[in-house]
Amino acid sequence: MKPLKIKPTLLILAIAAAAVSASAAFFILQPQQEGIDKLVIAVQPTQNPVEIKSRAEQLRLFLEERLDLPVEIYVPTNYAAVVEALRFRNAHLALMGSWPAYIATSKADSEVILAEVRTVAIDGKVVEETYYFSYWIVLKDSPYQSLQELRGRKACFPSPLSSSGYLAPLAKLVELGLVKVEEGKPADPESFFGEAVFGGGYGQCWAALKAGQVDVAVIAGDVAYDLYKEAIDNSRVLEKQGPLPSHVVVAVKDLPEELKQRIKLAFTELGREEYRDMMKRLVSAIFVGFRESTTEEHLGSLSKFIEMTGLEFT
Repeated sequence: MKPLKIKPTLLILAIAAAAVSASAAFFILQPQQEGIDKLVIAVQPTQNPVEIKSRAEQLRLFLEERLDLPVEIYVPTNYAAVVEALRFRNAHLALMGSWPAYIATSKADSEVILAEVRTVAIDGKVVEETYYFSYWIVLKDSPYQSLQELRGRKACFPSPLSSSGYLAPLAKLVELGLVKVEEGKPADPESFFGEAVFGGGYGQCWAALKAGQVDVAVIAGDVAYDLYKEAIDNSRVLEKQGPLPSHVVVAVKDLPEELKQRIKLAFTELGREEYRDMMKRLVSAIFVGFRESTTEEHLGSLSKFIEMTGLEFT
């Protein structure tokens, strides 16, 4: 297995292309109404949009009953279309990952109102929280005792779109002074490592590390616990970065306050045992519930990592 190598600059180009594509094929702008006669929710696609749409039907019925309001749930083809839906008020709410949510709060006059509580591992302990951490690891018999000693070596990042697998680990390199950020350019891990590759996932990077294909890799506390435990038990942690925020519910800021409060109550109820399986199929396999939060509280660390690395979504 040879991990896929992608230059960091391709991240910016790929995202820009996605945004342009989404905007070109999107909705006709609708005038903003004083009252809301139907609540529209966009779901960021993390799997087949058709499957998500089918699984969201239970959530739609649940919310209509709790809110006494018609609810429409749709799944655009990519995250950029979700941001555009909020920006042009074609959606009132969105279920999103943390990095796309940061864009929505920055560009679409929207705010975080709820954060997902998940079962994660933090420093070896299983907890239910709205945040987690990721770790730079080497094998236990590795001669390297610090990231500073890995200059010119080979590193594996899980994905260029991962806040825990790329953004935060890269920010750690910047924080330690190992990677310099030039004005107007994103941080480049290959200015420190001899080669930086994207493995396609945490499991793939761990496999590459075990096989000796890379010298250092990243693992995170929100992966399957068996994978986390295997990696942590058979490696040595060099650095820890975080906290990393979980998924969120984002709302447009001009949503009526009374409706916003009822939405918070309804989503909080989804943490009850009888609804968790439904949400695990829709949001994430480690879903526990939702907790009220704010943009500043939940996305503060993510904002700092983006500022440190110069990585920007267009």
